[in-house]
Amino acid sequence: MGEAFSKVASYLNYLRDEYNVQICIKDFCGFIPINKELDRALQPFLAHTNPFCMYMKTDQFHYRVCLSMIRPMRLKCDKTQQVYFGMCHAGLGEYIIPIFSDEILLGALNVGFFQNDENRTVKRIARTCATKPPLSVERAICLYHDNIASPTIDIRLLLPGLEMLAEYLGQTYKLFQQTHNAPLSGRYHNSSEDTILSHALEYIRSNITNSITITELADFCHCSESYISRIFKKRTGVNINLYINKMRIEAAKNHLLLSHESMADIAAAVGFNDPNYFSRIFSQIIGISPTEFRRRFHQDI
Repeated sequence: MGEAFSKVASYLNYLRDEYNVQICIKDFCGFIPINKELDRALQPFLAHTNPFCMYMKTDQFHYRVCLSMIRPMRLKCDKTQQVYFGMCHAGLGEYIIPIFSDEILLGALNVGFFQNDENRTVKRIARTCATKPPLSVERAICLYHDNIASPTIDIRLLLPGLEMLAEYLGQTYKLFQQTHNAPLSGRYHNSSEDTILSHALEYIRSNITNSITITELADFCHCSESYISRIFKKRTGVNINLYINKMRIEAAKNHLLLSHESMADIAAAVGFNDPNYFSRIFSQIIGISPTEFRRRFHQDI
């Protein structure tokens, strides 16, 4: 089943890269973490993490405003039980596809971004930025123009496939009921856990070559260090520092395979200040030293 979940993630990545379609999965009741393989596959899609959205959530007030929209979204999904079009407080439109398992509303696929009137959207961004604490209108609009664009395909051609994906996730939950003793509850309805996790993963990805501290990560995600450490371990299976090191080692493998850079240069390029520490961590995670890894595989590549 894990392979099927990986294919779902690959499909979502394909839509994003090929058609400029942004997809976010809202889990209203906690059905995704029931299965670790599904959770790992969908973690990158649990919140909007493009630079514009991330900037609009840089302070806690605007972040909470974004989270507050989950409740009305859930209520409308439960009421309409069909695809509808909605718009966020920052002026970005999305198609909302409810995910049901029989009569149980599990979540929604949010598919966007779309705009009917760019001038209207820009005005809405400016109005949102003007609320206290204020955000820079100039920076927000610049990030909007650089990172938000309508899909390159008529979304009506994609909606049937995405509705089938929503149906697949609903049927998957039925299988979970047979194999997992984890009944659904409403605890995720008012929880920011998914968003915090997704933001943390994006922050690590964007800053992987820089020094990353848990304090900085917690501040970025608007939560305490203990809270982010706890949910990170629960949802990824490893602590934050080990996750960061694994990401850096994966990047280092590409350098080792595809370049003739020195070990010191590779270590620095992937965020390690000490080449000896880099070599020790590489050996712990991969099982052989970076020098041996290059000797075995560089020529074949």
